Formats: sequence, C-alpha cells, structure tokens
Amino acid sequence: MDIKIVVDTSSDIPADVAKKYNIGILSFLSIFGEESYVTGVELTNAEFYKKLESSDKIPTTAQTPYGDMYDYLLEQTKTHDSVIYFTISSKGSGQYQTANLVAEEIAEEYPEGDIHIVDSEKFSLYIAQTAVYAAELAAEGKTPAEIIADCAEYIKSWRCYLLVDTLKYLEKGGRINKTAAVVGTLLDIKPVLTIENGLVESMDKLRGKKKLVEKLIDKIKEDEDFDSENPRFLVVQSDSARGEEVCKKLEDEFGNCCVRMYSEFGPIIGTHVGPGAFAIIAGIKA
Repeated sequence: MDIKIVVDTSSDIPADVAKKYNIGILSFLSIFGEESYVTGVELTNAEFYKKLESSDKIPTTAQTPYGDMYDYLLEQTKTHDSVIYFTISSKGSGQYQTANLVAEEIAEEYPEGDIHIVDSEKFSLYIAQTAVYAAELAAEGKTPAEIIADCAEYIKSWRCYLLVDTLKYLEKGGRINKTAAVVGTLLDIKPVLTIENGLVESMDKLRGKKKLVEKLIDKIKEDEDFDSENPRFLVVQSDSARGEEVCKKLEDEFGNCCVRMYSEFGPIIGTHVGPGAFAIIAGIKA
C-alpha cells in the first residue's frame, strides 16, 4: 500500500528526515500580539527565538487553520491509499479534535479514502521518531492498522528528560505555578521534566548550573527502566551549543550511533520551554 505518514510542526522533525521518509507536515501558528506566523514557513526557529527574547509578552500558539488542514489532508487522501496523521497530544492542543472533524468531512466528500487520526499523547521528537518508525513499517508492507498498533507500543519505549534554562516560560504558560517558579529560581533548582499521560510533568530536580549534562545523563543511567544494553537517544534543544555538548557526551559514553535523531525545539514547544532548554529522550526497556 502507498501510505502517507503525516505529523505537525509540534514534532520538531528535522527537514532532512521528513524529506527522506516523505513525511508530511502540517503547520501550527505562532502568534506575537496581533502578528500571526505559519511556523516553519513564515517563521524560522532562529527568528522565533529572537522575537521571544525581545518580546514583553509570551507568544501564543494556534492550531493549523481548519481550511488549510482540510485541503492538505484531502489532497493526501486522494493521492495515497491511506493517510496516518500522528498529532500532538490531545491534552496539550485541540489539533487532534480538529483533525477528527476534518477526517469526518473528508469521508463525506471522498468516501473511498482511508484516513486515520492518531493521538500521539506526546510532543516533539517522540512524534518525529514514531513517524519515521511508521514510514519504515509502511515500507515493509504493514497495513495501517498494524502500523498504528505497533507505533502505539513503540512510542512507549522512550522516556523524556527535559531541562529548561529558566522557569518563567513554564510559569507564564501555566505549566508550573508562580510560587514554584519563584522558589525554584531563588534556590537555583532545575526541575527534570518528562511527558506522562499526555502532559508535561515533573519527575525529579537538579541543583545548580554546573555539569547539568553530566548530571542528567547520570540520572538516566540510574533509571531502572533505561535500556543500557541497547542505548539509544533523541536529542532536542533550544541552545545549539548545549545540544552539541549533549550529543558528544552521549556518544563518548555509549558509542557513535547512539543518537538516533537530533533537532531543535520549534515555536510550538519553544513557547513553553524558552531558550536554553534541552531534552534527552532515552530508550527504555519494553
């Protein structure tokens, strides 16, 4: 079957990876005051972070406009045997619900089409890596139902460890309360965040600003679920120097091929984590 895999810009999928696996991308909107930008098209990551640091207010994000999503998914449905769209977590955005409405409308206009909307319950490279896995399964001849079932298990085989440089974006975005943000800043506490049940949650904390990469890698190694026999990592950042440091230290310790994907937080996730953030998404035991 000719199966088209689709994600959105919340996946932070690298352009070269999307091109290699022919993965489609739907764009969210990034909004600064009265100015709205199509992420990945009208606003690059570099431009976003420059605006973020100079803006008095935290920007907001908006779903892919309904008409744009409808036109794109209808076109893909008409030109492929099947379409599978892995959306951002439904608990973090209304994109999943909107996509289902679009799919229902497409089914009425083009009943012979086959389109599947899948709630990833995750963010960022969780989605990108799963999309790559789905594309590989499609190339092996798996059916849409088999791909969706396999991917539901595959995405659970990763665990995120996220550190942010400042708590203000999480606080202003409602991810942590103001008191926790103030106390954390005063005590120089770095919460280690993860993704559970479709939401960002705190899993641990680190103190101080020195050797954060080493401390986080040690934290991963201490996790009893970490798959030390098959070490594999996804690295995503909003600080290229820190991201490169993370990759080097992981490769020094676990081998040159251990980093499966490397990317930068785009505007959708970057709005909440801010500049200077980095995450290691590590493979865990089945």
